[in-house]
Amino acid sequence: MKYSVSNRRDLTIVKIEEPVFDVRSAGAFRQSIHDMLQEDGRKNLIFDFSLVKAIDSCGVGSLLLAHQMANQCHGLAIFVSLCQQIKDLLKLSGLDKQLYIFTSINEVITLVEPHGKSRRNSRKKSSPKTRAPLPDDSQKEIEVIASADFHEEDVLEDDGVALGKDRALNGEGAENGARRKRGRPRKSDAGSSAGTGK
Repeated sequence: MKYSVSNRRDLTIVKIEEPVFDVRSAGAFRQSIHDMLQEDGRKNLIFDFSLVKAIDSCGVGSLLLAHQMANQCHGLAIFVSLCQQIKDLLKLSGLDKQLYIFTSINEVITLVEPHGKSRRNSRKKSSPKTRAPLPDDSQKEIEVIASADFHEEDVLEDDGVALGKDRALNGEGAENGARRKRGRPRKSDAGSSAGTGK
């Protein structure tokens, strides 16, 4: 069987240079796949069938075997530029849904390359950023708020204003802090007012 091998990034492109892919090519094809996967350590193989015009059942079996061998090695076997006769045979046997079939090598390359570029960009973006230190004034305010002892009366009401301690922290008088809170009356207040109404 005549074929040529070329590499592009982590992909190995195997171009079949025979017009007929049949039982005569099957043995050599299997051996070449075994050598590439096991001995050379190549995992992702692209098989270019642009020159192949006919195939038989033994050739179809060889495609399936290439797919299974690549899977066992945690790689991929991708088949490109299949003629209509090969596509029809694969469709009849249901293998068109199991095998990785693409129209051209360029289609496979464009699917692989953006993935590698985005990986590089994500590495650049993930570098840790140093934060600027806080000014002394804001650091002191954070410490005062963190050390304050909050009680139930400091809970925020409907309008988002906390009374009591918050005003004491700002230095306002107790008379200003004694304003009436807005919101629903408590159940105990409602119960006592209902009792007085009777």
